[in-house]
This record gives sequence, C-alpha cells and structure tokens, in this order.
Amino acid sequence: MHFKLTTAFGAVAVALTTTLVNVTPAVAKPAGTVALENWMLDIIPQIFPNTTTNWQHLFDNDVIVPDVKLTFNARTITGRDSMRALWEQLNQMVVARTRSYVLEPTGVVAFSLDDEGHNGWVIATGATTLTTKQGRCYTGGGASAFVSVVWNETLQTRTITEWKEVNTPPNYPNYPWS
Repeated sequence: MHFKLTTAFGAVAVALTTTLVNVTPAVAKPAGTVALENWMLDIIPQIFPNTTTNWQHLFDNDVIVPDVKLTFNARTITGRDSMRALWEQLNQMVVARTRSYVLEPTGVVAFSLDDEGHNGWVIATGATTLTTKQGRCYTGGGASAFVSVVWNETLQTRTITEWKEVNTPPNYPNYPWS
C-alpha cells in the first residue's frame, strides 16, 4: 500500500511540475503588443509640441500619413499639413505663454493586429505640468491619445493614420495664462 501511494504521489507531482513549467504566465503580452507599446513610448516625445522643434521631422518622413485624421480636444482636422499647422500654432502658444510645458507618459496600452506589432491601435495617457513665464508651477493636467497604426510596406515603417487626443492643461478651466 505504501508503495502504491508513493507511486501515485510521484505521478501527480511529475504531472503538476510539467504543467507548471509549460504554462505561459497569465500576464504575458504578445510580442506584437509589446513592440507597438514600445514604439508609442518612443513616438510620444517626438510628436508632442513641447516648445522644441523635435516634432517636425515626423511630418517630413511620412510617419504621419498625408490624409491623417486628427481630433484634438473639440477640433477635427483631416490632413498632415493641417495637423502640422495646428501643432505649429500650439507650439507658438506654449512658447509664448509658458516657460515649460511637460507631458510625462503614465501609461500605454497597445492592441496589435499581428505578431510584429506593425498594425493596431494604441492608447496612451500622460500627466502634464507647466511653469508660467512668471515662475508659477501648475501640476495635475492630463493628456490622452488614441492612435491607429498601419504598416507601410514601401517605407518599411509604422505610420499614423488617425490621432485622437484630449489634452487638459493643469488648473483647468482656469488656465494660468487666461
């Protein structure tokens, strides 16, 4: 009897160990999702018009498609040239009214349609802080973007076909520059 119990226990232990070793963790993300999330984290500081000119090259290298659809707060715009004009307007406002306007990414969630993360959707969130020309610092602003991404076979790169953003500067609705 002792031998049968030990053998049965050993068989259960082997089966359990084999199962545990071969199980994929429940929190594992597909490689395409991770790739798309990382891409977005790289794009955020390149596209946000944060009183620099670092965002302009994305409009020149076709990462943003010519017929991009943009929603920025209550504005809806179609076309890369129109989006660039809005970004230039926002950049001028930020430079004229603040010493700094910082967007810090707080989260990115991607939904990849393929294993490489070439196509899909990304949702990003961020916190915004600004310092006025007079030196007052305001925190607690928020930003979010939904981005549709499509792989361009010719360019061999991800492209942005749709950008929906809601950006609420700190101290809304009593903006420090009002």
